[in-house]
Amino acid sequence: MPLSDMSLKRTLLAAECPIQFCNSGRNCIYSSRTKKWRCTACTGVRIPNAAKSECVCPAGTFPTSDGGCSQCKDNMYCPQGQLALRSTAKACPANMVTLRRGAKSINDCFNAPGYSFRKTSDGIKANACGVNTWTTGLKKQTTCTACLTGFKTDPETVPGSHTNSDVCQAPAGSFVTGSTVTLCPKGEYSDDYSLATSCKTCDDLFNGPGITTAREGSTSANNCTWLEPGYALMDDKKRTILGAFDPINMPLAGAKKCPQNYYCPGGDPNAEGKPVRCPNGMWTEDEGAASEDECVAPPGMYLPDGLLTATDKLVRHCPQGTYKETWQRVGIAGCLACGTGAWLSDKTIFLNDLDPNTGLVRQQIGVRGSTDSCYIQRGMGAVQEKATNSTSSEIVLRAIACPANYYGVVGVAVDGVFKKYGKVATPCTQCPTNMITAGADGKVTSIKSPAADGQALVDAAVAATDGYYTVESCFTQPGYGYYQGASQLCAEGFWSAGMHKLPCTQCPFGKTTNFANSINADSANCTKYIAGYGLLNDIPQPCAIGQYQAPQVDVGTACSACPVSLTTSAVGGASLDACNLCAAGYGNIAQNTTCGSCQDGYYGTSDRKDNKCTKCPGGRSFSYDYNGVDDIFTPEVTSKPYSASQADCVADFSQTVEGAFSLDLTAGAGLVSVAARENLQSCVQECRDNTLCVAATFDYASLECSNWVPDTKESFVANGGVAFKLVSSTNLASSVKAAEMGSGEYNYIPDGVNTPARINPTSLTPVATGSLKACLKACSNVNLCAGVVFGQFSGEDSIPASSCKLIMGQSKPGSSLRTLIKANFMGLATNLKVSAGYFSQPGGTTVAICPPSVAAANGYYCPGGAAPGAAPRQQCAAANPTGTYMPAGTETADDCGAWLVAGYYFDGAAVAVCTADYYCPGGENIFGAAAIVGRYNCPVGTKSVAGSDSMEDCNKLYPGYFYQAPGAISSTTIKACDEGYYCDTDDVPIVVGTTTPAGAVTPGSPPVVAQGRNACPRGSSSFAGVYPNTPGKSAITECVRLLAGFEYAGTDDISEDTINTCAADTFCAGERTIINAGPAIPGTFCIEGTGVAKKALDTDKGASSANDCLKLYEGYYYTGVGTEISRTSVLPCPANKFCTGWPNVAKTIVRGAPSLPTDCPTGTKVAVGIAFGSDSAFFTANSAARAIVTAPPGSPTNSGANAGGRNTNDCDTLKAGYFYTSPGSITTSTVKLCTADYYCNTEGLAIAVGTSTAAGASGYNPCPAGVNSLEGSSTINDCNILEATYYYTGPTGTAISTSSVLTCPIKKYCPGGNVIDVATSGRTGDLSCAIGSTSATGQVAANDCTDLLAGYFYTGAGAISDNTVVACPDDFYCDGSAIINPALTTVQGRDACPIGSGSLPSSDSINDCLKIYPGYYFEGDATACTTAVIAPGGGLCSYTVCDTVGGASTALTQVAYCPGLNTWTLDTTSVKLYQGRTACGAGVGNTRTQCDVLTPGQDCTKDADCVSP
Repeated sequence: MPLSDMSLKRTLLAAECPIQFCNSGRNCIYSSRTKKWRCTACTGVRIPNAAKSECVCPAGTFPTSDGGCSQCKDNMYCPQGQLALRSTAKACPANMVTLRRGAKSINDCFNAPGYSFRKTSDGIKANACGVNTWTTGLKKQTTCTACLTGFKTDPETVPGSHTNSDVCQAPAGSFVTGSTVTLCPKGEYSDDYSLATSCKTCDDLFNGPGITTAREGSTSANNCTWLEPGYALMDDKKRTILGAFDPINMPLAGAKKCPQNYYCPGGDPNAEGKPVRCPNGMWTEDEGAASEDECVAPPGMYLPDGLLTATDKLVRHCPQGTYKETWQRVGIAGCLACGTGAWLSDKTIFLNDLDPNTGLVRQQIGVRGSTDSCYIQRGMGAVQEKATNSTSSEIVLRAIACPANYYGVVGVAVDGVFKKYGKVATPCTQCPTNMITAGADGKVTSIKSPAADGQALVDAAVAATDGYYTVESCFTQPGYGYYQGASQLCAEGFWSAGMHKLPCTQCPFGKTTNFANSINADSANCTKYIAGYGLLNDIPQPCAIGQYQAPQVDVGTACSACPVSLTTSAVGGASLDACNLCAAGYGNIAQNTTCGSCQDGYYGTSDRKDNKCTKCPGGRSFSYDYNGVDDIFTPEVTSKPYSASQADCVADFSQTVEGAFSLDLTAGAGLVSVAARENLQSCVQECRDNTLCVAATFDYASLECSNWVPDTKESFVANGGVAFKLVSSTNLASSVKAAEMGSGEYNYIPDGVNTPARINPTSLTPVATGSLKACLKACSNVNLCAGVVFGQFSGEDSIPASSCKLIMGQSKPGSSLRTLIKANFMGLATNLKVSAGYFSQPGGTTVAICPPSVAAANGYYCPGGAAPGAAPRQQCAAANPTGTYMPAGTETADDCGAWLVAGYYFDGAAVAVCTADYYCPGGENIFGAAAIVGRYNCPVGTKSVAGSDSMEDCNKLYPGYFYQAPGAISSTTIKACDEGYYCDTDDVPIVVGTTTPAGAVTPGSPPVVAQGRNACPRGSSSFAGVYPNTPGKSAITECVRLLAGFEYAGTDDISEDTINTCAADTFCAGERTIINAGPAIPGTFCIEGTGVAKKALDTDKGASSANDCLKLYEGYYYTGVGTEISRTSVLPCPANKFCTGWPNVAKTIVRGAPSLPTDCPTGTKVAVGIAFGSDSAFFTANSAARAIVTAPPGSPTNSGANAGGRNTNDCDTLKAGYFYTSPGSITTSTVKLCTADYYCNTEGLAIAVGTSTAAGASGYNPCPAGVNSLEGSSTINDCNILEATYYYTGPTGTAISTSSVLTCPIKKYCPGGNVIDVATSGRTGDLSCAIGSTSATGQVAANDCTDLLAGYFYTGAGAISDNTVVACPDDFYCDGSAIINPALTTVQGRDACPIGSGSLPSSDSINDCLKIYPGYYFEGDATACTTAVIAPGGGLCSYTVCDTVGGASTALTQVAYCPGLNTWTLDTTSVKLYQGRTACGAGVGNTRTQCDVLTPGQDCTKDADCVSP
């Protein structure tokens, strides 16, 4: 490097960097080539400019005075500058703002609220939202949002104030309702723009109703001038203004209801709206009447009929006995009669007569205005009767004076008359039953009745027997008594004379009245005994036990004795029926229903409560220890005939003491040895079997048995006899006394001669007594005494004094003999010497029981006799008929052939073999019988064969019955077939102890069931029989009760095969009745839309009610309301929803929990499901779907007309404003809101899944060119946002189309963003270019109007507008050929006229520069200027300085002056040589011929400027 350059470098490095704010050092560099400094890094936030010649503030900041950089201010932007200290801050265009400080470029300028954003060739702009539009700004919105229909902006708002939707308000006369604007209704007004949701009311204006507006849509309170119907004006004192209203002089406080008895039609208060008085004195029901039709006759008044004078036509009061409840304009017929008869009516209802001015009550007027005005008087009643003048069944109330034996009302005293008000049935009250009225007390003698004028009252007499008004005037009739406020017929045994209020008087003790007499008015009527009473000791007494007295027996009759076998349960037996107990010793035996002697071993006490004989107790035993072996003998129990107590129960064989007891009997004819009797028991049994045997003796040593059989029977009276002790049948202490062994009873053997001879005399101990009783007592007190021997018995107790001998038994320890004495209960007969049933043949002394006889044998009967040998037996006249016999001991001829053999019965005419299904036990007497005897029904339900003699023979069943174990065959073990069974039991044998079993089942179709008690097929049942009246069911075909959950197949018999579980989708409710082999009984279809699966087994119970149908089929939903499944809780899917379910989605109803529809995807819809006419129609239409048990893919779906949506693909109809895009099912992903700049007129368009919605008359269509739409547009008219360069042609009502949206025309610019409202918009969107400019078609902004019109020019002072494109000024011409460039700030399109010329305003051609200024002229030339166009540059065919010709100024040309011309004519065919130039020196002698122009425009302008050469 040369020394000089090195020196310069050192100098530069040492110099201070000249670039302000540069980060000095190596960052500040000097270029020797350019001779300039550069900075590569600055201090602080500053950065180098593009040329690196300055440190500038970065974009978004501006330089501050202190050298720093500050954030660009609000609503300004700061591009990066090039100079260090010059600010680049620029304001955003008018009405544009920044969102924050620090904006870097104009792009950070946004439209302010209330302004829309526009991009133009001039840059960005903000336009104030116009009428009825708004925007929140700040987002570069290109259009303002239009107010909703009906909403408008206040025209007085300033531009730019439309910043939100709140500026869209309801105009005066309307109010906001949701998203619409509604006119104020009549009676309301709105006087300003507002968002009020209601209008102001005239009511509020006047603090009450009544004043309204003439029409709707009122815009001022001044419109509240009309009256509402039913209202009148009111002054400031709240008085009604009845006349004309003076709005100036009458203070108005509002309105009030039309006065009473006036009507106010409403309207103009000085015309038709004034109050009008009702005609003819009529009233209005209340204040507020609006028409004359409301003028009526008030209650209790009527308007006279006919053509009457004004005075007579006035309303009148209803006459007496009538009333009128209604406010009604009627004649006198409107006054309704209270009824017929003596009705009267009072003015009991009071009407308030109101002052018309104040509305206050000025008086009250009484009227007959209610049924309560009607009244009857004391002693009267109002009775119902059929109207006499009516053919109908109309009932009226007749007012009468109550007749005899009735009494009427008491009434309340009003004006001296006792009255009972009210038109109600008030029957005269009959005196209490069996009472009559009498006397003068409690009755009226006269009542009031209407006078001739119908208003006044006069007296009317009442009949002497009528008019009673109190029950106190009612008295008893004869034969009646008074009890607890009522008259009652005297009971039997009582009498009353009547005419008082006293009870009846009872007949004397034991007596009663004659029941044939219903009325007993005197004590003389007590002529009969009370039942159960009779004469005893000359006075009436209750009948004793065993006696009775029938009712109504004449006084003086004694009681009657009951039959011998009967007695009464108490004293006072009132009839033979009271003899209803068997007498002591009697009872009901076997099948016999009459009382007979208690059978052997039974007794009947006198204190029983029923007629059963009581079985004697047992337990007695006798023991004897012989050689170490204790032989215990237990006798049987027996009792004598007619036993009346347990004391009569004795052992049939006994010994008087325990141990070795024996009688010492001597051998003889009566002592019979019995061979081969190995023990005591068999020996005793031999005696037991021999009716004549009286004692048995057994020898333990020899095993010999001897029975004592007395060989004679004689009368006790003749020869006395033997009495043997009887021993009690029990071991009870009460039956064994301390000093005796016995029961106190004896049986007697009438054998006074032979019987004692069999007793060893050494065993007889005499007792000195002449009394048989004392003799017996002596024996009773000695244990070893076995009995007594007594002599001839005479009288009640007398025996010979030496004849009583005690028979002493032997009790020797170790003795082998043991005697047991038999109880035969032969009584001590004293009336006959030979008793009936016994006989003693003539010549003999033996008395024997009458022998038995069998069928076909001539039997005997034994009536007895006076003495032995005089009581022969009598042979029956004929043999016993077949089936009859005679038992031993028969007494009369009536017994001949009169006793039935077992297996036979008497049929009422003859004896026959017992018929089948009966049993005949025999042993019954048929003498005198006229009806069936001896035949007894088998228990109902059983069978027997002919000749059966026992119930055990009823051993086969009838159908419908079965035997229930345990127990013998009887009516308690035979049962009617029970519910749920059939008893196929005809001839089925009964096995006692085993309940009738079910029959065996043989498999088959149907299975065969053997006889037995069989259960009905599962799902069926039978009705139970009612034993014994109704048999049960006997065949399976009678199982006709079809149970819930089952169905019957029909046609074939009831069986396991025809009774099945309820079919799928049906329910089998309740119990139904099968007709065997008749029509099928299927289930009832489930409620439409529901179903149920069939049970797996036919024997399982199926669905039994609609509530079991829990499958929910697709197309239906369950509301969950209540808990019942019904046609109101399961419904077809509603419109625009789908309801999944069977068979494609398994859905189960949970009762009470809703299963609700799913909304269709937005933008789709489906028709509402419509219910089928019936449940069955649904299941018929959907049989294929119902067959699916599970739901594999592709299963049939519910079909049939009217089905609702079942899945999302059923939502296959589009709503307007939506479209479908494939592929995929219908979902919110495939159904979309119509995209912006399209319209989807798809309402009702069907979706084809897999095929996107296409364009078409109904489809997804692009908007016509030039217009855009928002999302969701549904019609072409929604394409209503104009694009830039397009406009809407209008007129109003023209649809948007390619014909009505066109490219912006010439002379217009179309910025776009306008919202077209076809209904209201005319031509829209094209704005005229500024006057003086035009444009090509399709321009966007005013700055696009760049073609100037002739006569106009652009000032260069800003955007193209009427302010910058103006008319051409004087002395210029504007030929319109210029194209404006708004970016240039220069004048464009304006040319100055050539120097020396001028033009008029708006000149558009140089040829308009026809004004010649003084000092200049037009230099023409006929040859050169034939185009008739002024040249712009001066010279030939243009304007020239006055002294110059052809471009030269010489002495030859300096010879004229030019005074100027205002105008001249430019000939288009020839041009004059000069225009506006005059030669100097004109005139004779004028020497001033020269004029030289030194200052153009000032010199040579007039002749005076010419000079002489």
